[in-house]
Amino acid sequence: MPRALILFDVDGTLLITGGATTRCIWRAAEATFGRPLDRCPLVAGQLDQQLFLSIATRCGITDAHEHLAQYKARYLIELEAELQRMRDQVKVMPGIIHLLEELSQRPRDAVAGLLTGNFRDNTMLKLRAAGLDRFSFPVSAFAEDGNQRSDLVAAALGQFAKLGEVATPASVIIVGDTPRDIATARQTGCRVLAVATGAYSLWQLQSDGPDAAVADLSDPTPLYDLIERVNPPSPSPGNPGEGWGGG
Repeated sequence: MPRALILFDVDGTLLITGGATTRCIWRAAEATFGRPLDRCPLVAGQLDQQLFLSIATRCGITDAHEHLAQYKARYLIELEAELQRMRDQVKVMPGIIHLLEELSQRPRDAVAGLLTGNFRDNTMLKLRAAGLDRFSFPVSAFAEDGNQRSDLVAAALGQFAKLGEVATPASVIIVGDTPRDIATARQTGCRVLAVATGAYSLWQLQSDGPDAAVADLSDPTPLYDLIERVNPPSPSPGNPGEGWGGG
């Protein structure tokens, strides 16, 4: 029986950093270019390198690619210091800890992974600050794994295949809080559960047509329903199947 691969976004889905991410992006960009930069909105769901390049473009900087490695290193330094200073502002989203605990107890049904636009090392800092580093994410795709968010799905599927799994988009459920998560699922043939714990309302997310949308994951039943579409139970007489609730 194929297992579902559940790919969680990080910012706005698993946790929030109390604004640390945005503050550190701007500090790192200004340190990289050596001057103040005009603030502009940052689009949630972009890869970290896309955010950096979009800032540079809006500020008329044409050689940003040459500075990406410098920016990445500075961003990590800024984020580590900021998360240490403001650790009490890092919050785990409702229902996440219980959900990850339950998934870890049902490994035959699903594998929990990450699909995030964050750089790898930055992701680890955020998970540690939120106390989520105690959970295992054996399949994880980060900003370094592609140029577009859809590239990360291919990277995750490659890792899933190495675990001996049936690695097809039909096995994947993306869980995210932005329209980009929904678009990524549609582009790659995955299922998607949208959660309104980030910058977008439940109505905004529903209008983009996810497979399911919830205010938060306090009740994970919609996710479990999607998992059962990947590996539907086959009850036999005297063995009705376990299901997801209460066990």
